[in-house]
Amino acid sequence: MSIGDRGSYSKGIARRKQILQAALTIVAVDGFDQTTLSKISKAVGITDVGVLHYFDSMDDLMIEVLRQRDIDAVMESSASVLDLDSQMSRFGKDPAWSLRYLIEVMDRNSHTPGLIELFAHMAVKASDPKSPAYRYFKHRGTVERKLFGHVLRNLIKDEHLQTKMSPDELSRVMQALLGGLQVQWLIDRNLDMPAVAEKSINALLGRSPSKKMTRTHRNANTV
Repeated sequence: MSIGDRGSYSKGIARRKQILQAALTIVAVDGFDQTTLSKISKAVGITDVGVLHYFDSMDDLMIEVLRQRDIDAVMESSASVLDLDSQMSRFGKDPAWSLRYLIEVMDRNSHTPGLIELFAHMAVKASDPKSPAYRYFKHRGTVERKLFGHVLRNLIKDEHLQTKMSPDELSRVMQALLGGLQVQWLIDRNLDMPAVAEKSINALLGRSPSKKMTRTHRNANTV
């Protein structure tokens, strides 16, 4: 690759990141329904065709927005949220804190309803194997369940909990719980997602209500 080619490649990567960040901001601030290709292209100073030069389609761009949301919300670093080994290392060492952190992430998500709307909308499209949403949600779901199972397995062992379901079964229920609560919250903004999630998870695990998943400001990179 020549110096000129490397320069063009670097500019392309930078432009793609610029578009992605603009799209994420517009969805978060204006809401999913108010996010259009035209609004994104104007935000970065290029044409609609120019935006789609860097992404296969609007759906592809929206899926990349969700990936970026995952990175920003969970990892707080440049690493991919779908990197299972990295996640296991971060969250497996302190499972009780990991649950508290997941509840905190849910609480933070409520401050950007547009991104929850986007997640719910793209989840419906994930039923089509030809959609980029299918690949994203299938991969994300698998990794998320493995991560939840790992955390729950360690928590059950550490706290000597007696559960009626296996960690793998609990991870599916927990995944459905957290996803379902976000959809319900879109309909009823008075729903206290973190509180309901906390009570439900403790009940599933047979944990004492005194095991409060209080919010924490601990950085995920310290786990």
